[in-house]
Amino acid sequence: MKVNFLNFSDPKDHKYFLITGGEFILKQDAVESILENLNNSGFNEKVSIYQDELDRTQEIVSSNIGGSLFQENLIIHIKHTSGKFPEKIKSLLEDENIFKSQNIALIIESSIEKTPTSGAWIKNFDANGLIINCSKLRVIEEKMWLKRQLSFLPKDLLPIFGGSIFQNNEANLLGQKNEVALLKLLFLSKDGLDGSKTDHIIFGSGINAFELEDLLLNRDFKKALRTINFMREHDRQNSAPIVWIIAKVINSCFESLKAANKKSALINSGVWSSKINLYLSLIKQANAKEFLHLNEEILKIDLINKGLIKAKTWEQIERVILKLQDATALQN
Repeated sequence: MKVNFLNFSDPKDHKYFLITGGEFILKQDAVESILENLNNSGFNEKVSIYQDELDRTQEIVSSNIGGSLFQENLIIHIKHTSGKFPEKIKSLLEDENIFKSQNIALIIESSIEKTPTSGAWIKNFDANGLIINCSKLRVIEEKMWLKRQLSFLPKDLLPIFGGSIFQNNEANLLGQKNEVALLKLLFLSKDGLDGSKTDHIIFGSGINAFELEDLLLNRDFKKALRTINFMREHDRQNSAPIVWIIAKVINSCFESLKAANKKSALINSGVWSSKINLYLSLIKQANAKEFLHLNEEILKIDLINKGLIKAKTWEQIERVILKLQDATALQN
C-alpha cells in the first residue's frame, strides 16, 4: 500500500514500512509516529543498520526470523541515504518469509524519490507493508502540514501565528517546526517541561520569554516597554516571538473574561497552573469588550507584517502594550 505523507495518519495496522523521498522533517515525523506505535505494540528492541553496514542485515534477520519463547520483538531500522536502492535490501525483501515473522518489524528509510512499478521486492512490500512518500511539499500541502502542527492553538490565533511562521520559513520545514516548538512551550501545559526546554527562549535584551509574560501579568509595563525598545533597536526583524507572547496573554484573558468559570477557561487556554492567579489578578477589574479590542489590535499587527496595512510593527506593539495597561488598570 502506498500513501503520501499528508495522508499517513495511523500506522497501527502495519509492521513493515518503506519511507521514501528527500524531505527529512517529514521522514523524521513518520519514523517517530511508527516507533511510538510499535513500542505500544510490544516492539521494545531496535537495531539500526546504516548503508555501509548492509552486510549485517541478513544475519540479524536470520537470527530473529524464527522467533522463540524468550525472544524480544525486534524493530530493524535500515537507513539508505544515497544512490540507487541497494541490491542487498532488494534481496531481503524478495524473500516473503520476512513478512511472515511475528517478532520482526521493519522500517526502511530510503533517499529514492519514487519506487519502481515492477519487481518482486516492491510487489512484496506493496502487498505486505506501507510505503510512505515524503517528497518535498507543494505550497498548499506545506500550509496544510503547518496547520496540523498548530492544531493546539486557539482558532482565532491560528491565522496570526500560522501566517507569520509560513511567511518567515516558506519551504523550510525545519524552521517551521522549530517555531511551532516555541509556541507549544507558550501555549501548552508546563507539566513535563524542564528548564533545558525553556531557558533558551531568550530575547536580545537577555530577558526570558516567560519573564516577559510575567512582566505583563504583574503590570510592570515600564520594563516590558524597555525590552521591546531594546528589541526594536537591536533585532528589528525578530518581532514575532514578542507578538506571540502578547497575543497569548490577551487571548487567554479574553477567553477567561467571556467564561462563567474563569479559572477553567485559563486552563483550557494553556495557561500554566503556576500562573493562573496572576492572570485572574490581572483581569480582576477588566471587561471582555476591552480585550476584544486588544485582540483586534493583534490582528492588525498580523496585517501589517503581511503588508496589507501600512504601519510600523514595533510602534503597533508598543501601542498594544499601552492599551493593555489601560485595560487592566485598577478601577475605583
